[in-house]
Amino acid sequence: MPRPVRRFSALVSLLPVLLSTPAAGAGFNTNFLYGDSAKADLSRFDRDDTLPDGEYTVEISVNGEWKGRFPLRLQQSGHTILIPQDDVPKLGLRDSTPAPQADEDGYVVLSNLVPPESYTLNIGQFQLALNVPQAMLNTVLKGYVDPSRWDQGINAAMVSYNANYYHATNKRDGSDNDNAYLTLSSGLNLAGWQLRDQSSVTYSSGQSTQWNNNTRYLQRGFPAIKSDFRAGDSYTSNELFDSVRFRGATLKTDMRMYPDAWQGFSPVVRGVAQTNALVRIYQDSQLIWQQSVPPGPFVVDSLLPTGSGGDLQVEVNEADGQINRFMVPFSAVPNMLKEGLFKYELNAGEVRLTDTAYHPDFAQLNLQYGINNTLTGYGGVIAAENYQAFLLGSGFNLPIGALSVDITHSDARFGQDMPRYRGESYKVAYSRFIHQTNTNFSLAAYRYSTSGYFSLTDAVQYQELLNRQDLSGDLSPQSQSYRQRSTFNININQRIGADYGSVYLAGTLRDYWGGQGSTREYQLGYANNWQDINYTLSAGRTRYSKDTNNPAGSNNNEETRINLTLSVPLTLSGHKVYLTANSMTEEGRYQSSNIGLSGTAGQSNALSYNVNAAHQQSGGTTFSTSAAYRAAPATLNASYSESGRYRQMGAGATGSVVAWSGGILTANQPGETFAVVNVPGTANAIVNNDRNVTTNTQGQVLVPYLSAYRKNALILDASQAPEDAAELLGNVQDIVPYAGAVTLVNFRTDTRQEFYLHAVRRDGRPLPFGTEVTDGNNNSIGYVGQNSLLYIRSETRPEQINVRLTDTDSGYCRITLTPDPQSAPLPCAE
Repeated sequence: MPRPVRRFSALVSLLPVLLSTPAAGAGFNTNFLYGDSAKADLSRFDRDDTLPDGEYTVEISVNGEWKGRFPLRLQQSGHTILIPQDDVPKLGLRDSTPAPQADEDGYVVLSNLVPPESYTLNIGQFQLALNVPQAMLNTVLKGYVDPSRWDQGINAAMVSYNANYYHATNKRDGSDNDNAYLTLSSGLNLAGWQLRDQSSVTYSSGQSTQWNNNTRYLQRGFPAIKSDFRAGDSYTSNELFDSVRFRGATLKTDMRMYPDAWQGFSPVVRGVAQTNALVRIYQDSQLIWQQSVPPGPFVVDSLLPTGSGGDLQVEVNEADGQINRFMVPFSAVPNMLKEGLFKYELNAGEVRLTDTAYHPDFAQLNLQYGINNTLTGYGGVIAAENYQAFLLGSGFNLPIGALSVDITHSDARFGQDMPRYRGESYKVAYSRFIHQTNTNFSLAAYRYSTSGYFSLTDAVQYQELLNRQDLSGDLSPQSQSYRQRSTFNININQRIGADYGSVYLAGTLRDYWGGQGSTREYQLGYANNWQDINYTLSAGRTRYSKDTNNPAGSNNNEETRINLTLSVPLTLSGHKVYLTANSMTEEGRYQSSNIGLSGTAGQSNALSYNVNAAHQQSGGTTFSTSAAYRAAPATLNASYSESGRYRQMGAGATGSVVAWSGGILTANQPGETFAVVNVPGTANAIVNNDRNVTTNTQGQVLVPYLSAYRKNALILDASQAPEDAAELLGNVQDIVPYAGAVTLVNFRTDTRQEFYLHAVRRDGRPLPFGTEVTDGNNNSIGYVGQNSLLYIRSETRPEQINVRLTDTDSGYCRITLTPDPQSAPLPCAE
């Protein structure tokens, strides 16, 4: 047999052996070790998939997103991985129930957080990759900012005001009348607590000046429980029971602390992706959300509330081209909450209704909870002196629309000789958007109250009347004035194609116990536009029965009105101007008409104005004009009107004032949450492109329109600053204030003066370009520019400067400056 054939046959005969023998990995030859070291167990170094037990710094990524470096503990040759419990939130995983327990050193086993098959440890690269379904990850919701970044603000005092004065002259008898009105919203912030007061002053000719305090309370936000605490004079909410003014304390959920998606009801969308898929969600054929998700379950809980809703169409576009579709019902009525959200309100104190001396103690508790996409449960209780009320209700998100049903039971007593009054109030609300017909039932609500039902306000007012001995003790019609028996409200909007506008219907039916009459109000309208012209035609009918709003005493009073409104946009000197016209008939007869022109002018639309002419069938023609100017310290307004019967002139001002440790600042609009922007040495810096909000000569300005618990961007434009202004070192800052806070925002500036010197070496050669210039204390104050020109920034004109020479020369050269001007170039002595 030839030699090559024999070699090939031998190689073929060895193939089974080679294929059946595992490839050898890298190993350590212990023959190179001496003494006891040769006996050491080095088998763990022969394997490339394990590490000795211990602690290692490992990079972690979740679904491809790098999360950082973490100290991990490896046990059982790396098969058990532990992570510090404090680092778990940094991975962005949803909280598991029950929460995994940490060991005595504060470490959590990773497999208790995510399934073992969902992570891979690369020992060679010290990298841990987690690939988990999207449903296991926290969603970064729009508007959410971690509470650790919220700013409580500085100690400060503030007041927002609205002042108005009117002078009217009656042309028939020549009499004059003056009226003035001032509202004040003042406060004091100290160590995180906020004192608030809302009051008003009213003056009228021939009458005494009246001071009225509406609310005064101390408040503080508690982010750990997403709640706000108040103590003083304020109002309860009207979400479940009617709002009541009281003096006492309140602790309630502050919805502003939650992300935007939690501000109202929207469903949580759940599904399963078979591959890496693109999920799209549509509402009314409009794309409102899309995101790529990995294989496995996904959860979409970041949809923003969209009014009354409209069913959601969900598409899951798989990587292989398959598209899975399903529908999620979406309609909403008041009191519905997002799944998993808990909301509460606790009030305790005494009722303080206006013009009453009866102030009973009371306590109130409201609870609401979003159980799931379909059901929200809510309830409440009021316990007061001689009065109790209980409320229980549910809101449903159903395929046929959103429906809420609740019942309130009241138990009222008005003295030993008075009967006990018990009653119920039933309420049903419905909302639905029908996609097929573009019909929106924005709200249809009906409430019926039995004759024995009293709200807390009704009970307090009736007891007040009894205490004044105005009544005989029976529930006479006078005592039941305007206690509602039933109310029905409906709002329907019907779109008619893309180009034919919409029709709307609004109606209210209301009647009262005790024979106090009833009210019926209806309005039917049509709205559309032709090119840029908007027009609305509406017809309304109002009916009052018996003496309701009808002092004449007739049994019925009916009014039918038809109204036509036109709005035409124009342009004047580059600003939008609107021409509006309106005409109204009543009971088929001409009643009134008016035509007006309104618009804005000036930089940042600082000036707004309105000119109007109106004619009434019964009162002739009235001409009126008004204007408002947003100056830096305040918004000033003035008005004038005249008819054949009277002449009226008015003036007013609106704004805010804040006093803090650095001075007093003003703003041209009322505010609740403020920012004091401090830009040292920079005047006329414009904030957020609003030329009416600019820094003063001290480099300070008050910004009155911040959003609480949201990121607010403050952007400075120093292009209009003086030439000698300080250099701005960064022009953007983000702040997240508490509600009602005054936040100090310091922008870094270089306030040193600029000096320019021309200097050369003693032999006339230019100084090295780009080298550093220092003062006598070796502080860097500038550099050498082109043509041996020195650019220097210093608080004052230095007496001596040093210029660092190149490495080939020794040390520095020195320039001595004298107070007297010196001719250039200056010598730099080495």
